Amino acid sequence: PHRLSASFAAMADQIAAASQALALVPSTAFSGNDVTVEFASLKSKLASIESTQERLAAEFAALKEQFTQLNTDKGPALEELDKKIEALKKVVEIDQQRLPARLNNSRCTVLNTPLKAPVGNDGKPPPNFPATRGEFEHITKERYEAILKAYGLPLKGDTDAKREAVRTFVGIPQDGL
Repeated sequence: PHRLSASFAAMADQIAAASQALALVPSTAFSGNDVTVEFASLKSKLASIESTQERLAAEFAALKEQFTQLNTDKGPALEELDKKIEALKKVVEIDQQRLPARLNNSRCTVLNTPLKAPVGNDGKPPPNFPATRGEFEHITKERYEAILKAYGLPLKGDTDAKREAVRTFVGIPQDGL
């Protein structure tokens, strides 16, 4: 990239020099025998500029080919890394979608306070999510398991352990109710 930039700069300098040379030539300079000499000089400068342009075009084409090869020759390791990055992006996006519900649930300190269901791994709230804090405290083991499964959490322990796992995940405070 630096060589290409330097080549473009050199070409721009040559064009500027040729423009200045043409601007300095008075209109009367082309009268007499000097016309042939001036014309030959300008033709030489133009040929130099054209050869520089051709060289730059060839260098640019070579660099473009190298970049194309780098983009297509990622190999299996880079493809696997791309897949992992995409998976992590999805996890972060779902966690961001869950934040408003968790914030709401963190303020649920009374049994009749409504709960909001954070989205599950599929982007939808789990079915049969409890409507209030009081309902949450008294649902069955099977409903806790369904909620844990919807969030992709492990189904370990007894009913109390599952309640605590769901409580922590959805942001409900533990305050001795």
